[in-house]
Amino acid sequence: MASTYNNLREAWGSKSTSPWVSFIALLFATFVTIEAAAFQAPVLPSVTAHFDIPVNLAALILIAYFIAVAVFAPMMGRLGDQYGRRRMVVIGLVVFGVSEFMAAWAPGFGFFLVARFLQGLGVACIFPAVFSYVNHLFPEEKRGTALGVMMFIMTLGAATGGLLGGLLIDAFGWPSVYIISGILAFLGLLPLLIWVPENRGEAASGKFDGLGAVMLFITIAALLSLPTWAANFGRASWVTWAVVVTGIISLLLLWRHSGRHAAPILDVSLLKNRHFAVPSAIYWIQMLMNSGIVYSLAFFINNRPGGSASQFGMVTLALFGCTMLASPVAGKLIDRFEPKLISIFSLLGSLLAMMYFVRMEVNVPLAAVLVMAGFIGVMLASNSTAMMKLALGAVPPHKSGSGAGLFSMLRDLGLPTGSSFALAIFGLSSSLHTRRVVEEAADNMQLSESLSAELFAVSGAHSAELSAELTAALLATGNEIDQVLEAINVASLGGAITNVGYLMLGMLVLALALTPWLARRRDIQAISG
Repeated sequence: MASTYNNLREAWGSKSTSPWVSFIALLFATFVTIEAAAFQAPVLPSVTAHFDIPVNLAALILIAYFIAVAVFAPMMGRLGDQYGRRRMVVIGLVVFGVSEFMAAWAPGFGFFLVARFLQGLGVACIFPAVFSYVNHLFPEEKRGTALGVMMFIMTLGAATGGLLGGLLIDAFGWPSVYIISGILAFLGLLPLLIWVPENRGEAASGKFDGLGAVMLFITIAALLSLPTWAANFGRASWVTWAVVVTGIISLLLLWRHSGRHAAPILDVSLLKNRHFAVPSAIYWIQMLMNSGIVYSLAFFINNRPGGSASQFGMVTLALFGCTMLASPVAGKLIDRFEPKLISIFSLLGSLLAMMYFVRMEVNVPLAAVLVMAGFIGVMLASNSTAMMKLALGAVPPHKSGSGAGLFSMLRDLGLPTGSSFALAIFGLSSSLHTRRVVEEAADNMQLSESLSAELFAVSGAHSAELSAELTAALLATGNEIDQVLEAINVASLGGAITNVGYLMLGMLVLALALTPWLARRRDIQAISG
């Protein structure tokens, strides 16, 4: 086997391979994992029904994956520095491929969650190494272009994964999406082994930080699982608050511990370096904001009068499609102009889009929503590519793996955190506005307190039936029942999307406030050089 592999490497001239050939081989691994992550949206209802679990526990399918990605990314980045970054990508693809087959043939829900956790572990091996290769394969003046191509591949996977996943599920059943991903993962091993040269960083001094890894796991598990605990036990429950307190204490202890350990799992020195910390923070805010926009629009578009899942699919296609198309162009611009200026421009553009988002009415034309989503996608491509270049360029060469792992962790924390916060605000705002409108309508129609309570209950349930007493009371006032319920729904959706918009505006203002501390090109060149 070894001799066959060496012959293939020699035949294809891997020692003099173009950096772009090596990078494309790496990007194939990235594409497989991103598309597999996008498969989860259409597969979630089918898996929930297959294992006969309640919907409020379906979030565990996503949480198990993201906990593994976020916790192990810094660890695997550091191991890549020590043992080889290509080796980590190979291990990641093998673990990812095996776990995809495990998920497809899982005999029970517990086994399925273990497979999802292992999928996250595989991705945690891959992403830090690929980020590190950007600095290794390309000089500073070409990294923006490389990162733009990487964003193109990532958004291509996100844009096509949902559609392809739905088609596969309809045609062959839900296990097919995991089987296809597993096959693609193993197919990606051959170009990786032939065309990607091995690369190492400087091995960290000191023993492996096992205690730090445990504390990091507890911190991230508490953060990502908090919405699920709150949904199942209530926001005031001692269980929910125990999770909050545990997460905060673990984070404080982790920070203190990392500053004292010779080779910490969480490199505090990088977080104290503003050239790395500021663009990473802005990137995290951008990921959080865009995730919140997508998930809040999912409920807004689907639940408004005349809305549908296919319309929301068009919105996501507009957002991710424009991000995909704009990414290579943004990468070239960032190589020619100051990334700091590109970031400010894109954040100001996002701010304008969010001002429109806040003022959006429920009857806004779908075309207007598509234009807004596409514009946000272009701004996302510009800012994300700029922040990637600044953050990764600020990492000293001997810490490339640990820096890429930390950056990858922040990215993977932004996505679920943004969706959780946005949906929490959306749900709470919708309920409050529904109650306010119902109370006003009940006063105008002179409904009793019990009928007002029933009207509030049925307003949030699409398939609920009205009692004969409430039906008679509404008809007696001369109001059409469907019109009353639609008016309540419109008011609740409008108030909810506005409040989510204000949350996103606040995030953007915070991101803009951080831009004066972004590094300039000459600072990054000094670090790289």
